[in-house]
Amino acid sequence: MIELKDVSFSFKKEPVLQNINLTIADGAFIGVIGPNGAGKTTLIRLILGILKPTSGKIARTDKKISYVSQTTSLNDSSFPSSVEEVVALGLASNKPFIFDFNSKKKRTEEVLKDVGIYDLRKKLVSELSGGQLQKVKIAKALVSSPSLVVLDEPDAGMDEKSHEKLIETINMLHEKKKITVIFISHHMDDLTNADHIFLVENGKVTSVQEGEKYVSI
Repeated sequence: MIELKDVSFSFKKEPVLQNINLTIADGAFIGVIGPNGAGKTTLIRLILGILKPTSGKIARTDKKISYVSQTTSLNDSSFPSSVEEVVALGLASNKPFIFDFNSKKKRTEEVLKDVGIYDLRKKLVSELSGGQLQKVKIAKALVSSPSLVVLDEPDAGMDEKSHEKLIETINMLHEKKKITVIFISHHMDDLTNADHIFLVENGKVTSVQEGEKYVSI
């Protein structure tokens, strides 16, 4: 569970978010929408613990958190690594001398199939399109079996067909894996399966209900 209580955040004394109160239950699918510069990414960074609130408190019970950014680049894309090798890096252990090759290979293949890129597993990441790279990033984020996955506009750089497939994949993964999902998007159509949708605008977070009706939290 994630709970924000009276959370505010300012940057160089300029208020970005003000008096945010919200609760995200375990296993929920949460959508986040709002115009550019409204504070969506700041809200997510607060939830992830990357930023500390100027005031207020944040309680978080999730121990395994994965984040997928909106950029279509990949830190590993300049290396001569295959898709399955890059995804397997998400299983990097804090105890490097313990390496169970078979279990890691099995888990990597399972996630590649879930995300729909198993047929690309032997390809070099440098050969992939932007949309394919995004799917690799999602697979890498999921391979460690996180309890919370944050997706920051992960459809960036995708054509319409790839975008539709990605949304189907995200919905399927949430339903199948029962993980908490926070999905930032500019498109309400992407969030039809969300349990709740938050609108970030003018430093406030409101709850979106019944399409265009905004109800304060």
